[in-house]
Amino acid sequence: MSKIKNYFPAIDGLRLMASVNIVFLHLASSSAFDYAAKWTWLKPIVSGPAFSAGLFFVLAGFLFASKFSDPERQIPVLPFMFSRISKLYRLHFICTILMFSAIAVKLGGLDKMEHPIRSLFLHLSLLWSLVPDLGMKLNEPSWALTGFFICYAITPYTCKKLFQIKSVKLLWTLFILIFIPGIIQGIIFGAHDFLGQEDYESRFRFFHMFPVIHICEYIFGMIIYRLYQERQFSFLEKNYIAGICQFLLFVALYFVCYVSQNYVSNPTLYFITRHSPTILISGLFIMSLIPGKGFLARFFCIPIIRTIGRASFYPYLLHLPFITIGWGICNMNSPRATLGLLLILYTLSPLYLAFKTKRRKRKLAKMEAAT
Repeated sequence: MSKIKNYFPAIDGLRLMASVNIVFLHLASSSAFDYAAKWTWLKPIVSGPAFSAGLFFVLAGFLFASKFSDPERQIPVLPFMFSRISKLYRLHFICTILMFSAIAVKLGGLDKMEHPIRSLFLHLSLLWSLVPDLGMKLNEPSWALTGFFICYAITPYTCKKLFQIKSVKLLWTLFILIFIPGIIQGIIFGAHDFLGQEDYESRFRFFHMFPVIHICEYIFGMIIYRLYQERQFSFLEKNYIAGICQFLLFVALYFVCYVSQNYVSNPTLYFITRHSPTILISGLFIMSLIPGKGFLARFFCIPIIRTIGRASFYPYLLHLPFITIGWGICNMNSPRATLGLLLILYTLSPLYLAFKTKRRKRKLAKMEAAT
């Protein structure tokens, strides 16, 4: 097996695109994007969304597989878990407390706080995505952390097993089979009469947030890294081929999002279309970007886009509290408010990441000086 790189600059830009897409999704759901209702061509991208939270799971699986690509490397589970939790949980904690405080001020009175207090416990314990109807949306994007932390727990073992696989045919078989649990989940989602769950919105929220499908997305990211490592996508190293593939995949993604809007009346087809083809296309889209060839890869490699993209998970966790606070201050349904929100989110996040990076480097320097 030839030695390949394990750093992919264009991925940072893709993170930014996914993050912005999810921010617009929640702007639309909170009526802060109603002014764009006449732009009907934009609806499939925003309400889909084209680049969903599932893309973050695929990206994470791909990138962690690249970092742990030495099959002989021993990866301690607990240190790895705690390093990831310390990176993400603190911000989740702050956002949740911020939203809880805003609700407490709005309701005014302990006699009305039973539901918010229960919701606070569910969010802070990362259990809300398992029982969403028992709690309110203190910080909705935090549901992803439950799935992510489970994925981090299985990363060392899964990496070890995947890197033991030498058969390319078996890897391609896993590439296909990994979508079966999501399809089964979609079928179960559609069987609401059997499950006794008539509330469509509650049912969709539960199945959309349920960790199983996102663990599969994470493992899918690991599998495509192994296929990349086995040089199965080497044809994308040609500039014009990568560019053509990126364009076609982008069009395909828009088409799938557009088609999924027509299946709203069919729960099974809607759920499967929303979650399976988009993830497949997203995985292939990642593969088209990693050689750094093609017009989109070059765009994503622009330094300022990469800098913001590396911090893009922070806006993902922060944007709903900011939208809620924004509605309390002004009318958020305007282009000016949207621009202001984006500037705040995507300015503060890279500055915070730069601060954390600088602090970590100082700490390492002190430790080296002490030894």
